[in-house]
Amino acid sequence: MSGKQMDVIVSIQDYINKILTNIQGMKVLVLDKETAGIVSMVYTQSEILQKEVFLFEKIENTKEKMLHMKGVYFIRPTQENIQSICDELKDPKFNKYHLFFTNTISKVSLDEIAKADEQDVVSEIQEYFGDFFAVNPDTFTLNLPGMLTKKSPRWQSDISRVVDGLFSSLLALKKKPVIRYSSNSDATRYLAEKITERMNRDRDLFDFRRQGEPLLLILDRKDDPITPLLHQWTYQAMIHELLTINNNRVSLAKAPGLKDDLKEVVLSLDHDVFYKENLYKNFGDLGASIKDLVDQFQDKMNTNQNIQTIDDMKKFIENYPNFQKFSTTVSKHVSLMDELNRLISLDNLMEVSEVQQELACNHDHNSIYNHVLEIVNDSKYTDRDKLVLVLLYSIRYEDGRVWELKEKLSSIGVPPRDIGLIDTLRGYAGASLREGDLLGTKNIFSFARSVVKRGLQGVSNIYTQHKPLLHDILDGILKNKLKETSYPYSSTTQSRERPQDVIIFMVGGITYEEALTVYTFNSLNNGVCRVVLGGTSILNREQFLEDLSNTQINVNPSGRR
Repeated sequence: MSGKQMDVIVSIQDYINKILTNIQGMKVLVLDKETAGIVSMVYTQSEILQKEVFLFEKIENTKEKMLHMKGVYFIRPTQENIQSICDELKDPKFNKYHLFFTNTISKVSLDEIAKADEQDVVSEIQEYFGDFFAVNPDTFTLNLPGMLTKKSPRWQSDISRVVDGLFSSLLALKKKPVIRYSSNSDATRYLAEKITERMNRDRDLFDFRRQGEPLLLILDRKDDPITPLLHQWTYQAMIHELLTINNNRVSLAKAPGLKDDLKEVVLSLDHDVFYKENLYKNFGDLGASIKDLVDQFQDKMNTNQNIQTIDDMKKFIENYPNFQKFSTTVSKHVSLMDELNRLISLDNLMEVSEVQQELACNHDHNSIYNHVLEIVNDSKYTDRDKLVLVLLYSIRYEDGRVWELKEKLSSIGVPPRDIGLIDTLRGYAGASLREGDLLGTKNIFSFARSVVKRGLQGVSNIYTQHKPLLHDILDGILKNKLKETSYPYSSTTQSRERPQDVIIFMVGGITYEEALTVYTFNSLNNGVCRVVLGGTSILNREQFLEDLSNTQINVNPSGRR
């Protein structure tokens, strides 16, 4: 195994730390819209201020002159940012400029900066490859929704950003991988070619000590359209599904009766022990964890109320900051669980989820059809949940009674544009377009295995029976049995040995259920094989449906807005 374990959070932290500790004295940290998010996900403002940072600035803001300060820039090498720097160098705001770009910078841009630096204030220009958003130690995103297919409207404008982000993740993790992609996908083939080209062009950057043959596997969301449609029941995934996590921030603005300071909360693995320890716990176990947390808090409260002596008071004052932090943690997680509970009850999500899991995992058509019909006919369920059940049914039973369910949705008032998503989904991820065995039906052995497994194990938790397609792909990697016909190599360099380090990148977005799959895989195979998962975005159901409806413009012109 490689000496240093792949960890995307640590990779970005190391870059920021190196930048700020190597430059002595008071400084202003200048960020752009994206790097502000990238940095905030791995460091708090107070931690950065402790590193002699006097002020944070956005590159697009007009800055006042601070000639006693050093300007430390951590920005993307975009034309817009280069132009801002060149304009500023004509009338410098800082006594020295330290420029750190999150990706490779072209010779043309370097020449532009050199020409603009007439007063010789630029001390250094470096490339530090922090061009992605680190979410968990083994999960990253590029925050680019709307990238389901090459026909998606955002593909043209954002594909170069995808190439940049994935390329920088390889350099941040110090891996020079062989590349494989999903054979049934133009999008993954295109991205594999672009990354291969870029690695060849910048081969000097990949001069790492060789540690086995890492693998970059580029997958397509369309091979598994089921996972982003399912309701989730583990903590991180539930929060994103029902409330949405955006750069570690969660809005509770719609939760009734909350104090203002809880209307937006931050979830950070490094600064919130409860979140870190309960990230992947299921809903049932979370209730017990929250109760323990509240009990601990009450014990601390009782201890603090029992102040008898000067010594007691001194201890209380010394521990007060920790007590305050603990109090904030308790309020935050009780509020989050309270709101999750409210939404689950409001929309009867446990009953809906049970039928979703049946659709995802079982093969008894008549029973499932009747369950779907019961929910579609019942006014206590939301139209959104009804639509999603029909979408799941249409994936499982492409030649089943889909048209009858479409008629039914229409009769209860679901808008034609939403019903159109059923055809869009088929055009995007129908059986003939998918790679891999999503439904476990292509291979009679895997079908039999899944039936036996369910029979032997029973179903310990009906709400989490489903396993993403990624689960089987990881199993194939571990056993060194990933089919070359399904996942061909991007270049003549091929590897026959099982990789120890694997980076999986999904075009169209990943889910927190897949992040859990990777976390579980890494826990079980510690020291044997480690995986990092990245994607164009992190999807929840609403984002996936929105991305799908935007591809509808290409699939079904009559459905245009």
